[in-house]
Amino acid sequence: MISKKIFISVVYFKPAPLVQTEYLNPVQAGKALGRYDVEGAIGDDNGKNISEKNVSWNELTALYWMRHNVDADYYGLMHYRRLMVFAEKKPKAVTFSDITEREFERYGWNDALIEKACESADILTPPVRDIYLPGMPEVLMTAGEFYAHQHHSRDMDILEAVVKERSPEIYPYFVDMLVGRKIFFNSITVMRKPFFEEYSDWLFDILEEVEKRSDTSDYDSYQSRIWGFLAEYLANVYVSYAKFVHGAKVRECPLTWGVRQRPAVAPETVLSQARTKAESKRVAKVIDENDGINVVLAVDDNYIPHASVTILSAIRTSSTPNQLRFFILNGRSVSGDNRTKLKKLAENEGARLTFLDIDDRDLRWLPLNRDYISIATYYRLVMHAYLPETVKKAIYLDADTIVIDPIEELWSTSMDGHPVAGAPDDAGFLQARRLQLTSHHRYFNAGIMLFDIAKFRAMDLQNEIISAFRKHGAYIVSQDQDILNILFEQNTKMLHLRWNAGSRIYRANPLEPSYDEQEAFEAASDPAIVHFTDKRKPWHLKCTHPLTELYWDYRNETPWAETQAERVKRKTVYWLRRHLRARDRRFDSKLGR
Repeated sequence: MISKKIFISVVYFKPAPLVQTEYLNPVQAGKALGRYDVEGAIGDDNGKNISEKNVSWNELTALYWMRHNVDADYYGLMHYRRLMVFAEKKPKAVTFSDITEREFERYGWNDALIEKACESADILTPPVRDIYLPGMPEVLMTAGEFYAHQHHSRDMDILEAVVKERSPEIYPYFVDMLVGRKIFFNSITVMRKPFFEEYSDWLFDILEEVEKRSDTSDYDSYQSRIWGFLAEYLANVYVSYAKFVHGAKVRECPLTWGVRQRPAVAPETVLSQARTKAESKRVAKVIDENDGINVVLAVDDNYIPHASVTILSAIRTSSTPNQLRFFILNGRSVSGDNRTKLKKLAENEGARLTFLDIDDRDLRWLPLNRDYISIATYYRLVMHAYLPETVKKAIYLDADTIVIDPIEELWSTSMDGHPVAGAPDDAGFLQARRLQLTSHHRYFNAGIMLFDIAKFRAMDLQNEIISAFRKHGAYIVSQDQDILNILFEQNTKMLHLRWNAGSRIYRANPLEPSYDEQEAFEAASDPAIVHFTDKRKPWHLKCTHPLTELYWDYRNETPWAETQAERVKRKTVYWLRRHLRARDRRFDSKLGR
């Protein structure tokens, strides 16, 4: 039995920097499963424990272990990426990407402040917050509605029945939680001993009974974590009960959370490598008129200068530029002058370019949720009807991209019978949950894709889009990207992130992407196609993307080159930003600088 005045478990599932003091104790949940060894953490597999149930019980195996193997005046549960702030003043930065002395000081992770916070209340919780789907803060939901959207509603029905039967005195607070629109998540709490013991015993009694009545055999890996999900809601129920029935003093503490670190690559090295690839020699190849690599872009007149960069970069890095056939989808908005300039640019480099005028009247009912996106984003959904019959396959490129590796490599990628191929998205996990897609589907970004045009022509695509919108329309916020992910759920060939290296791989990412850290590192250090996914694009002065100069390398070789005055202004702003803005010394130190 471990005895301490305050014992707060900081739960780890895999190796990561430890958050540790006398009161903050790293605990490895699921240690009995032998998946990882978190050096310096206490395993939850000693004494009385349920460590082997961690796959579906998540952090609750650490909570169970703490209840039966620790004697303390206060007990707490936090996660290594979700931690309470004990600092007396709320910090401005509520996210972190590393654990250093700076984070310990900023967030008050020291025993004196922890003890002071505990003595100020019987129960500490994170702030309760409005419940809404990621990306849709305008749509408030009740806790019951949110659970039903994110998980299997039948589990909450069983849980309600069990609480009503076994804890009639707590049931009114359960109902209040279900219909309420505010909640705290992650089961993070710190409680005085009497409350913790009552809460833990009640929690496991309820969940073990629900487990007996439930069938989760058909749940995927995400939904099988049911007991951890349900516990989040029960924590809120108990805190309300303890507050209003036992008179417990409850205090909310700020919450900070870890975000994925930016890959440890030197941006200037990536820029230099990209420039070198563009200067490499190419071998031209004579082809038939009807053959070629089909590349499609959808733009309006405002985006023509940026499309010229995408096109020129694809040509300059191509090993067979005379094979490239560019098709520009537009709603008849591109001016005659811009058409002439863009066509001449491509043809002077040995490629071919054709404008396809799209009648978008059948698309205007589809949503445009972002002010910087036009109806042109939906053109890829109908391009199969406008492309020449000889076109059976096409690469789609957004016009805020730069091609670095020969596009022939992407063209030769086997689609393995799938209608589409795409790379994982910067916020893919959250996007998929918003749309209620299964955990087996890796939500992809639609900015760079391969399309089997022949398969598209065989589909009743218009009706399939309407059906998808009828089912998921209330949750569609990423326009055609959402629709494509819905249509081709589990029927997509995944490309490596290198072929769609978005902006967030060059900085800490607070979202939950569809790719792991290794894939992010590989894409950041050697991107095949750069995609400027932020609102701030390279042509904006406030853009801080490390490969902005690569954009201007190409742009200044097009008819839309910047003037000398514009270039001086841009260079001056960049110089000031580099020299007046504090460098990230922690990041630089990892690179040995």
